[in-house]
Amino acid sequence: MNTWIVHRHAREHDHNQQNGMSFNFGSALQTALIDAGLNVRDVRIRHKRFEQTLSFGMTDVQSAMDPRQPDRLVLDYTRLMMGFMVFAPQPRNMLMIGLGGGSLPKFCHRHFPGTDVTVVEIDPRVIALRDQFEVPPDQDRFRVVHADGADFVAAMDDASHDIIMVDGFDAESMAPSLGTQNFYGLCARLLTTGGVMVCNLHELDLHFGAYLERIALSFDGESLAVATRECGNSVVFARKDVAINARMPNRLRCPAGMSEQAWAGIETDVHTVLREARSLRTFS
Repeated sequence: MNTWIVHRHAREHDHNQQNGMSFNFGSALQTALIDAGLNVRDVRIRHKRFEQTLSFGMTDVQSAMDPRQPDRLVLDYTRLMMGFMVFAPQPRNMLMIGLGGGSLPKFCHRHFPGTDVTVVEIDPRVIALRDQFEVPPDQDRFRVVHADGADFVAAMDDASHDIIMVDGFDAESMAPSLGTQNFYGLCARLLTTGGVMVCNLHELDLHFGAYLERIALSFDGESLAVATRECGNSVVFARKDVAINARMPNRLRCPAGMSEQAWAGIETDVHTVLREARSLRTFS
């Protein structure tokens, strides 16, 4: 198999070694702050005229909702994450790590009526806000599980998911446990053949380059990172046992079950992922 990793904005990553062992300074600092009682994760809701936001801390916005259209994807990176449709247009099972304000779970539940969606969220305070963000109640094909995402994935052994979405940030950074080689390997193991892991990463994270390398290693190089237009995020798509640019659709159409209005809101971003995937070249 040909192996590559392609991304639009490459970043050098810090990789400190001590006596041959990797040392994660960010994780150690976060642990020290928690031990000192200084790392309080405030969960805040703010209201504007046509926007309701969820924040961890004082300033950063983790999720946003338009109260007039609760299922609309407001933030740029969430629309780009829907680019999984290029590779798996009709997923049967989806696993989402991180609930936030529930933008992606709501959208997928409404517009993919045949898809079973499981959402895993570690913070009970976030889950407690689900009604305020109009996240659907648990039902036959939709559920929110209170658990650590990394532990949840490690406990599973059924390769039955077509899509795994990873979007687990707090006020400081992405949860370190969601960026390890072991975690990405477990995600790959849980995907069906041709299934896709979709990760939201931040390009200013000191470990951004390391995350890209680990994803590529776990998926035999079949990964693609596409930068968002705002906020410095990159969305990474990694495909299980199938070339990232194999079997690309000739044209994109509104999926069955999705409204034309919803498709119009994400079509440009899905086209961006299709264009980037088509631009890849295979090297022997």
